Amino acid sequence: MNSHGARDPREVTMDDRKEALHELRRRAKHLDRKWSVACRKPDGMTVLSVVPFVGSAMSTILAVGYLRRINGTFYLSEEAENEMMEHIIKNTLMAAIPLVGWILRRVYSVNKRNYKVLEQYVMSMPLREPPPQRNNASTVRHRHDASSLTVRQDSAISSGPISTPILDT
Repeated sequence: MNSHGARDPREVTMDDRKEALHELRRRAKHLDRKWSVACRKPDGMTVLSVVPFVGSAMSTILAVGYLRRINGTFYLSEEAENEMMEHIIKNTLMAAIPLVGWILRRVYSVNKRNYKVLEQYVMSMPLREPPPQRNNASTVRHRHDASSLTVRQDSAISSGPISTPILDT
């Protein structure tokens, strides 16, 4: 379910993690409030969410969409993704109960639960240490070091007799 735009949490700086998590937390709160009444006048969407199976289907579609959004932001482990899917299944089953499911869905807050799983997973991942950098200056210095050239010349001389032509004058 991972999309191509997702990032490995270990390769993201802590500030970028917090920024992405903040956006996902706001979305989770908004989605969990979207299909419920919280001491205000009900609107058309709220009335639809009370209808058995319609509210359940809408809630499930939104929860799966939120999970896809999470997968588009961070790569998830299979365990974290399975735990989030369990939350969505529980929410769907609770929401299928006429009228009572509407209240249970509001109390259960599937998207907030999935956000908490995501937050624990992402924040527990250690930052990946960058690979050790090779110091090219030290490599170049050793290539041009006079003692290493001498060793190479000495080994070439000691490897066998070298015949040099003698010029008679």
